[in-house]
Amino acid sequence: MRLLLLLAALPLWGADDANRILKRFAEAQDKNWEHARQYAYTEELTNFAYDKNGKPVQNGAAVWEVIFVEGLEYKKLISGDGKPLDAKALAKEERKMQQTAEERRKQRRAGAFHPTVSTGSIQDLLTLFDNRLLGEEEIRGRKAWIIESTPRAGHVPANRREKEILSWSHKLWIDEAENFTLKTADTVIGDHIYQKPGSTTTFEFEKINDDAWLPVRQSDDFHLQFAKFIRPSGRSDYQYSKFRKFDVQSTITMEPSK
Repeated sequence: MRLLLLLAALPLWGADDANRILKRFAEAQDKNWEHARQYAYTEELTNFAYDKNGKPVQNGAAVWEVIFVEGLEYKKLISGDGKPLDAKALAKEERKMQQTAEERRKQRRAGAFHPTVSTGSIQDLLTLFDNRLLGEEEIRGRKAWIIESTPRAGHVPANRREKEILSWSHKLWIDEAENFTLKTADTVIGDHIYQKPGSTTTFEFEKINDDAWLPVRQSDDFHLQFAKFIRPSGRSDYQYSKFRKFDVQSTITMEPSK
């Protein structure tokens, strides 16, 4: 009898609970987007390669200013390997930004202007994955639900896009108070993308200026597979900082070249 009472007291966590939390996250994500897209920021990258003993050795770094060009985010390089760009490199970056602006204008006029390419959405998690609520965890003083998403058993991919999406498993830590992700971890488990199984990407998010949830850290631990004998491995760590409000309606619009 005592065991039955204990079992009855346990939370009934299952697919329905996980799916309800994911639906609330989708709503929070939609609301957050309008705020998040108003922020420019600085992106710092540090690359590592693994030596023969599996130890990561730094082999490159760069810093970008992330701004808006023609209404979309654009990464403008400002330093490489700890050194500011010289005049020649700066001029090259300016030309590159000009070309990007022109390309984006052409795409918009042609009606083929797609700001992002989806590699999976919350809707995909709800329709293509089995979602399980694992429990709770505290992250940086905030309580979060932990949800694990794995490809739905027995589902046959309908197209190439689904094959790519179903090559991943996901783990999400969703803030209980505001329904947004505090952390995500995506792991390759299939063979339909250029990364080998075991490659992982993690993101950490924080609320900036009590206004928008934005990524502050990212880590990619990758094992690539371009060909039979070309399989490099490494790690890329990103830091996002110096967030500043940028009115996306007054985005940088560059004059077409004469």
